[in-house]
Order: sequence, then structure tokens, then C-alpha cells
Amino acid sequence: MDPSDLLRLAGSRGASVQLAVILGGRTVVDGAVRCRTDALGWLFSASKPFTSLLVHRLAGEGVLDLDAPVAAYWPDYGSARGWPRSERTSKAGTTLRDVLTHRSAVPSAGPYPAAVIAMHRTEASLQRVAGGRRRDRRYGAGPAYQPLDFGFILAEVARRAASRAGGRAVGGDGDVGWAGLLRTLVLEPAGLRDVHPGVPDAELPRCLPFDASFRAAPGGPLIAALLNRRIVRQAQIPAAGISTTALELARFYHHLLQAPEREALCTPSSDGGPDGWTGLPTRWGTGVQLGGTGAGCPLGETSTERTFGHNGSDVCLGWADPDLDLAVGLVSDRASGHPADRRLLVDVSDAIRSLAANSSTGASEILTT
Repeated sequence: MDPSDLLRLAGSRGASVQLAVILGGRTVVDGAVRCRTDALGWLFSASKPFTSLLVHRLAGEGVLDLDAPVAAYWPDYGSARGWPRSERTSKAGTTLRDVLTHRSAVPSAGPYPAAVIAMHRTEASLQRVAGGRRRDRRYGAGPAYQPLDFGFILAEVARRAASRAGGRAVGGDGDVGWAGLLRTLVLEPAGLRDVHPGVPDAELPRCLPFDASFRAAPGGPLIAALLNRRIVRQAQIPAAGISTTALELARFYHHLLQAPEREALCTPSSDGGPDGWTGLPTRWGTGVQLGGTGAGCPLGETSTERTFGHNGSDVCLGWADPDLDLAVGLVSDRASGHPADRRLLVDVSDAIRSLAANSSTGASEILTT
């Protein structure tokens, strides 16, 4: 298989797809099928590692402590007066590391569909998350994925910690929001100029709309109705709402391969058993997903435990393999929820890894389509 075959495979289910591969520091694939290479995809949970890296960077600067309780920075988290004292104490003891490793025992505070519908309303989402009750009986024994709350908790703590430090982490004064911190501490150091934590007005025409046709059934039409809205594309939704291209996503992972925080991000926190929320075999790091879980792993069935990245609802995907000096970004418009979409991500990841493993020079040519 050569680079052009990879792009054909990525587009084989009829979606609009971008694919970018950086091997040995060289871009060997930067192509698109049925869309432009500069279209901005909405990353879903492939957004999470951006905020994970931000939190680790703030910890490295001494601005926050991963083993401190969330409530030490955000007192409203877990302070509901109507709860039994044991529940208040349990949630108030939830640490940032618990959140990074999906061990908060609150996958979603309140009904998840309602959380999704209101996710563009930051203040309402923060109130919901702060008031959510731990569910130790159901989720306290192991990791349970936090689809949205992961981002709201970490972003709010980052904002409060940076403000408490007087802007020391970003060389300024006063309150700095999540998007500003992300730009200053993550995006600018990585040279990423086309990653948007909320799409500005001027870039809205570049947004890749989600497929609302029958081809994206069963979930696509509903997802498109929800997400193909300006108010959502411009909202700051840290766990899901970053918009970018496949090439910028691959560049982010290339940056992570060299980042001093990589070891901390990739510190294993679970053994690859079924996640308490998704039910899927998942090996969690400390802010990222890890490979090596075999069949169905979106980072590839042939991935190793050193492979790291994050799936975005089987729509978008970013990952890196340090042993191959390989970084990958994939963005699409297909949010069907069909198992074949996950299967395709697995196949694409394995094909990329095979090409990289069998290449002695990185690749013979750059594919741009």
C-alpha cells in the first residue's frame, strides 16, 4: 500500500475525509476526498488531548497540582448542601488526576442527552458539572469515560489556577480563559495557527458540515442538526469542540512526540479492560488513550501500548507512535454511529502503521490531493 492507497481507503465509505501523516518529521500524506484540505472539521473527543496537554503544562509550571482536589481550585465542585456528608466528601476529594484518567465516578452530571444539547452554554454546563453527584456504586471501581465533563472541569480549573497565579503561567496578569491559555501554552509553542477553540467569524465558511443525508444513518442527520449551527461551532467546548484540519491535528501529535510532557500524558492508568461508560476495551493514559488493546482499537489493532492518541466519536482521530516517529490526523464529516465507521478507522490506522514500518526513508513522495 502506498500513500495514495491510504487516502482511497479513508474515503471508501463515501464520507468527506482529510488524512495527514507525518513520518520522521516529514509530511508524507496531506490529502482530502470530497472536501478541501483546509476545511475545518469539528473534532469531537479528539479535542481532549489539547486540554490535557494544557493541564500538564500548567502543572509543570507549578500553577496547579494534579493530585490536588478539583475543589481546591473550584470550591463549588462537590459542595451541594443537600447531599449526604459522605457524598460531599467523596466528590470534594476528586483530584485532577482522577479527571484526567476518567476516574471521577461522574461520567456525566445529569442526563447525557441534556448535557449535549446545552454544551454550547458554558455557564449552564459548569453549573451542571459542579452539581453532579458521584455514582460510586456504579462507576467507582474503575475508569468511566467523561464525554463532556472532562473538558469543562479541566478548563475551569486551568482558568482559575492561572487567574490565582496572576497570569504568571502566560506572562500576563489577571483572569485568562481556557481558549487564551490554550493558544499561549499549547498552540503557539507547537506552531499551530489553524486550530480553533471556537471558530471565529472569518473562518466559519471553512467549516466542514456534517453529512445529514441517508448515507450517514442512523445518527448522522440528528448530529448534523445539532452541530451544523454557528452557535455550536463558535462555542468553547473543551472536550469536544475544537475545529481544525487533519494536517494541524497530525502536527499537534508530532509536537507531542517531542514534548517533555509526553511521558506524563502517557502514564498508564488502566489495563485495557472495558470502560465503565462506553463498555469498550480501553487503555487510558493520563489525558490520552493508549494503544495495544487489539481488535477494535481505533489506534490500530497492531498498535502497541506506547501508541497514544484519541478517537473522536469514530468521526475524527489523532494519534502518534514514538517507535515509528509517526503522527496521524484524520477528519471527516460522517457521524453515523455505524460500527463500520470504527472498523474503517482501525483499518486506516493499521495501513498507515504498515506503510511506516516498511518505509526506510519515510516515504518516496508527498501526496497532496
